[in-house]
Amino acid sequence: MQGPVRILSDLHLGHPGCRIGSVEALRPLIEGVGTVIFNGDTVEQRHPALAAAGARLLGDLQALLAEAGAAGTYLRGNHDPGISALDWLDLAGGRLFLTHGDALFRHLSPWSPKVWKAIPQMEAIRGEYDEADLRGSLSTVLDYTHRCRSVAEGTELEFKSGRFKNLRSAARLVWPPGRPVRILGTWLTVPGRAHDFVRQHRPEARAILFGHSHFAGIWHRGGRVAVNTGGFVSVMPARFVDWSGDGLAVRRVDEAHGRFTPGREVARIDLG
Repeated sequence: MQGPVRILSDLHLGHPGCRIGSVEALRPLIEGVGTVIFNGDTVEQRHPALAAAGARLLGDLQALLAEAGAAGTYLRGNHDPGISALDWLDLAGGRLFLTHGDALFRHLSPWSPKVWKAIPQMEAIRGEYDEADLRGSLSTVLDYTHRCRSVAEGTELEFKSGRFKNLRSAARLVWPPGRPVRILGTWLTVPGRAHDFVRQHRPEARAILFGHSHFAGIWHRGGRVAVNTGGFVSVMPARFVDWSGDGLAVRRVDEAHGRFTPGREVARIDLG
């Protein structure tokens, strides 16, 4: 993997709620980088109304990477399960662990009404596994997670385009009743889930990088650090991580005039 390495997640290209108007707007985040790791939900693949746009924008992204002389590595997420066969990466000699983040949850996205409807199907899938394997085997829990991705497609778009898009997006976050509580509960518990996950499945790792919940943050616990890089959907901000040698630099993504540029450093993490 050629360096320097930059890690992004949750671009959601092709989604009506995505803030990226065109892939060209990402050029400042791509240029000057040797490898870009996209940590899940890079494009939309599941919903039939979004898949064609997702495929076209993925082609645009790959063309941009080629123009910039950067290599792209894609981990799959719950919105782009067909983008690759990778669900995780061990980097820095095992001290850095990457995964999208939906495997932290028994039912992928506990804040989503579409997932609530699919819980019986997910539980039926879970019943095919030994619970001890799900607790102790990373490959098993991620196999279960990947199979669950196919049963929670839903029939409605999470966000609407057109006039008042932001207002409609906000309305979707508070409906149906009970959803705000689930969203808040996810944000409150995700740091502990991430630390428990890496302690259980990658005890030698010093850091876990993930996205999925679109809630950017950095949480230290027990000599490890969990980093969520946020996302590019709705109103939640995005961050990225640069990895070089034994160090990580967590930086903001600045958004202005439709372009996305590297922002200030918010944390530096030693993996040594």
